Amino acid sequence: MKLSRRPFRYFSVLLVLAALVAACVSSGPQKALNGMAEALKKNDSAAFLAGMDLKSFANNDIKNMTKEEAPLGLLDSLGRSLGIGGMDELLGSIVDMEARLHNHFNRGVSTGELMAQCRQAETPNCPWVPESLNNAKVTEIGSDAAVAQITTPARMTSWLALRKIDGKWLVVGQAVMESTARQYAAGKSAPAAPAAPSEPKPQPAPEKPAPGQDTMAGDNQSVTKI
Repeated sequence: MKLSRRPFRYFSVLLVLAALVAACVSSGPQKALNGMAEALKKNDSAAFLAGMDLKSFANNDIKNMTKEEAPLGLLDSLGRSLGIGGMDELLGSIVDMEARLHNHFNRGVSTGELMAQCRQAETPNCPWVPESLNNAKVTEIGSDAAVAQITTPARMTSWLALRKIDGKWLVVGQAVMESTARQYAAGKSAPAAPAAPSEPKPQPAPEKPAPGQDTMAGDNQSVTKI
């Protein structure tokens, strides 16, 4: 009696499908997050920073400050209404945020401090935990943008924004809300403030009559002499 080979064929197909699924999961945005997770484990700050577009990340971090801090938010609105730019432009001229973040990540990753802090952090702005990055819930937005939901061991959830730049997926920002992360991933900036209404131009004042000139001359021309 011959055994049917059909179950073995189905099993082979399932193995192939499982391999394809695993390959898809480990590629794209998730592959970039896995690389950053591995860099954290190895205290490799150079590899960690290679997974970020630090300039975009710094710009979006300044936007986070204007949203989270009420006084900065007021200054942002005031600056835009006065036409001198928002807080992202004002702070950019005062503080080199990109350099500050570079130093922060360089030190934090190389010493392991960043990973240790994020494991216990009780605020949703510290997603840098290896297993959390590996288990991220990634949602692709088109072909060159994605967002990732990160939940740390302390049950704090935040979002990372990723964008495909020159064929490579990079982290371009982090946010507390998914909607904000989607904006960062798509490269959208804050909406511009409406233009202030233009003031009416002043009309020139009427010319004064010369000394001795009869101001009633125009009226006398319309009077019939008797």
